Amino acid sequence: MALVGASGSGKSTLLNLLAGLSDADAGEVWLNGQRVVGPSEKLVAGHDDIRLVHQEYQLMPNVSVRENIAYALRFFEKAYRDFRVDQLLKLCRLTDVQDRIPRQVSGGEKQRTAIARAIADKPAVLLLDEPFSHLDLPNRLIVRDLLFDLVHHEQTSCLFVTHDASDALSLADTLGILRDGKLVQSGTPKTVYHQPATAYAARMTGLANIFKAKYLPVFGLTEPQQSEELICLRPEQVRLDEQGTPGTIRVIFFKGSHYELDVQVSRYLSLRLLTTRDDLLVNQQVKISFDDKAVWRLKS
Repeated sequence: MALVGASGSGKSTLLNLLAGLSDADAGEVWLNGQRVVGPSEKLVAGHDDIRLVHQEYQLMPNVSVRENIAYALRFFEKAYRDFRVDQLLKLCRLTDVQDRIPRQVSGGEKQRTAIARAIADKPAVLLLDEPFSHLDLPNRLIVRDLLFDLVHHEQTSCLFVTHDASDALSLADTLGILRDGKLVQSGTPKTVYHQPATAYAARMTGLANIFKAKYLPVFGLTEPQQSEELICLRPEQVRLDEQGTPGTIRVIFFKGSHYELDVQVSRYLSLRLLTTRDDLLVNQQVKISFDDKAVWRLKS
């Protein structure tokens, strides 16, 4: 599961509550029929079957990557400990740097070391706080693939929080939208993306055109009874169409595999759309359209 929310929405606080590292003001956390108690009820905070990987990784600075991972298995027999560490080094793509100390490895390697240490004794739940926030693109892809492998091969349930929807959409089976400490929507990534409950949920899951329903007649569509109702339209649902509504290209963003256009269709309305055409220019006149079934009406 992934939780997406703006900075200050309560993502890190929620993880600390779930891990038993903070006390809740109200309510309880349960795992497999057992209540997860907070630090006010336990001498050493935390839960034996829950591991939280913080943004700062919290690795021991003066011992090797291998020793950092092995520390989590210090109460196991040496033979099993060595076997499990070798297994995790391979899984987390750390074999080549296992003898280096944390300051000698990259941010991505530190992140993978922290994850390997957290899952070393096979916890029931792995919690990750912004696991991709400090990583460059190549390392983001490695960590993303690693998390996918962990869930499917280690059979560990994983909950991570992020403010980047692309990671959440591509990885999660379930996606939640957090705002001001409240879960405003939860469902499959596909459902949350295509049927956002609110404008906030729409914007947190990707680029969205959000405008009032009273502008629908501009595109030849029937205006609903509530003209102030908000409409959500994803950029990939808008297309260039010689038979469509005229507009002017205001901005062109090159995205590598495609272009993102900002097309102004009236004084008060402009829409974003995606195209692979490379012959378009700023201030060029174009025509755009979208299907009525693509229109999603928001609650607020």
